[in-house]
Amino acid sequence: MSQSSDVIQTATSADDLPATVYEMIREDIVSGQFAPNARLKVADLAKRYRTSTNPAREALQQLRGEGFVIMEANRGARVRPIDEAFVRDIIEIEVLIEPALTRWFVSIAADADIAELEAAQDEIEALNFADGTRHGQARYAVSSVDL
Repeated sequence: MSQSSDVIQTATSADDLPATVYEMIREDIVSGQFAPNARLKVADLAKRYRTSTNPAREALQQLRGEGFVIMEANRGARVRPIDEAFVRDIIEIEVLIEPALTRWFVSIAADADIAELEAAQDEIEALNFADGTRHGQARYAVSSVDL
């Protein structure tokens, strides 16, 4: 593999672009691969993502800045637990950006895009969480509509 040490080849997108260590750790946190309060040891991360310790350390610093990781002196890094303050922050951010995103979407969406989104939403509502796999696929369909 002729990639730099902080990038490894994974199929993380439709374009099969290489993902950075930061992107992979972040995805593993968001997807629940790393549990809340899980310790994130630099050496273990470097081994898991087949890189050296420097990219893993830099990724943890970036994730700390984004609030996904908590760093404590002499204790290392751990996944930030989802608590009331974290949820409140996310909701406040959502309220602030939703109008701008809606305006942007309306400016670029075609009727076919809206029909595709409505069909996926109808499927999500019809499933009502009865089939977790199909529900996840329907949710993915909503987020993967090409605009």
